[in-house]
Amino acid sequence: MSRVIAIARNTLREVVRERVVLILALFGLALVIASQALSPLALGEGRKVVIDFGLAGSSILATLLTVFLGSSLLHKELERRTVYAILAKPIRREEFLVGKFLGLWFTTSMLLISMAGILAAVVTVAYGATPWSVFGAVGLSVMELSIVTAVVVLFSSFTTPALTAFFAIAAVVSGHFAEDLRYFASQGAPVGVQALAEAVYWTLPHLGVFNARGLVAHGIAVEPERLGFAFAYGALYAGGIVILAGTIFRRREFR
Repeated sequence: MSRVIAIARNTLREVVRERVVLILALFGLALVIASQALSPLALGEGRKVVIDFGLAGSSILATLLTVFLGSSLLHKELERRTVYAILAKPIRREEFLVGKFLGLWFTTSMLLISMAGILAAVVTVAYGATPWSVFGAVGLSVMELSIVTAVVVLFSSFTTPALTAFFAIAAVVSGHFAEDLRYFASQGAPVGVQALAEAVYWTLPHLGVFNARGLVAHGIAVEPERLGFAFAYGALYAGGIVILAGTIFRRREFR
């Protein structure tokens, strides 16, 4: 476990050194402030607009950060040949991969939580009441990030950074529309197409489970039962993907 933590810490330091983290953090702050500036146009619904817009922007930024930084993490190790020195030590490839996953997930989650804190502070100052329910939605988004991070690590374990980013974004977008895909396939499509859509439906991550922005924008807190289910689903799905990634990475031949 100590070896995994050491890899995670090194990954955290590596990601923090990337200027894109600072850029995205500043952009997240500007996004929240901009949403506050747009609130007078919302016909008395400014608080809802600020919360919804701020949560959506923070989640999108954290997801993009995960995809575009994570897609090159393993590639950089191979390009610099530092992976050979690391794996020459008493550390298994699976431990190396889990450490990368934990380091990236922790970094992007902290960025997401920080942007949510900025959002809560802006709403508190502007409207005189702290939207504590925001942090329930953020908890769901953190678990969504675990799945996104696991998917990025999976594809980066056997393909190039460009393809990793493409496949990861495709998986995220498809995961948010999994229910729609299943519905449209059931509307008169051939049996074979329906069977394929059903298989894809159960394979894709159901990321809609983690979206509670509409509830929170209307001042409704996320129910503990929903949080518990989302945390369990996220942990199981991300864990399965990381195990699969470890299996692939263990059999990969380095050149």
